[in-house]
Amino acid sequence: GLQTVPATLYNHRHPEAPPTSVVLPQCLGVWAASSAIYLAYAAVSKARGWKVPHAAIRPAYSSGVLWAVGFVLMVAGIRDLGYSVGYALDAAGPIMVSSLLSLLVFREIRGRTQTALYFVGFSLQLVGVLLIAANGQA
Repeated sequence: GLQTVPATLYNHRHPEAPPTSVVLPQCLGVWAASSAIYLAYAAVSKARGWKVPHAAIRPAYSSGVLWAVGFVLMVAGIRDLGYSVGYALDAAGPIMVSSLLSLLVFREIRGRTQTALYFVGFSLQLVGVLLIAANGQA
C-alpha cells in the first residue's frame, strides 16, 4: 500500500494536474532500477561464465506493462473515489479476481473444506469492501 502514498499526496497537493501525472515518473523509476539490477546480474554472470536466461526478462517486462496499466487505473480511481474507497477496491479487487481464477480456471482450491473456507473468506472480503464503498467518503 505504500507505493500509492506519494502519488496520492502529489494529487492532493496538485488538484489541477491530471491524476495520472504521477505514473510516468514512478513507472520509469521502477523500470530503470529493475533493468539496472538485471544488467548487473547479467554482467556478473557473464564474468563468472554462468549462462544467463535472457528469455526470463520478457515475462517480467510484460507483467510490468500490465502493472503500469493497473497503476494508472488505481491512481485515477483513488482520485475520483477517495483514498479509503479507491484503495480498498484496488487492494481487494485483484485478490478477488485471482482467487476466482484459482478456484474456477486453475482448480487450485479443491475439497469441500477448502472450498467452504474460500467462500467464507471471499464473502467476508466482499462484505468489507462493500461496506467501505458504501460508507467511504470521497
